[in-house]
Amino acid sequence: MAWVGLIAGLFGGLLAAVLGYTVFALPLWLSLALYPLIGSLSLFATIGVLLLRGRSDPPMPPAVLAAEMETA
Repeated sequence: MAWVGLIAGLFGGLLAAVLGYTVFALPLWLSLALYPLIGSLSLFATIGVLLLRGRSDPPMPPAVLAAEMETA
C-alpha cells in the first residue's frame, strides 16, 4: 500500500507542479511549493482509500471447497 501511495504522490505532485507553472502561469516558487503539498495529500489519500477498502483473501476454487466439505 505504501508503495502505491508513494508512486501516486510522486506523479500527483509532479503533475501539479508542472501544470501550475505551464498552464495556470503560477510563479516558480509557488509551483515548487505545490509539489510536496499535493504529493503528500495524494500519498495519504491513496493509503487511506486502500486501508478503507480492506484486504480480502481471494475465494477458494470450488474443487478445494468440495474437498474440505468431504473431510469435515
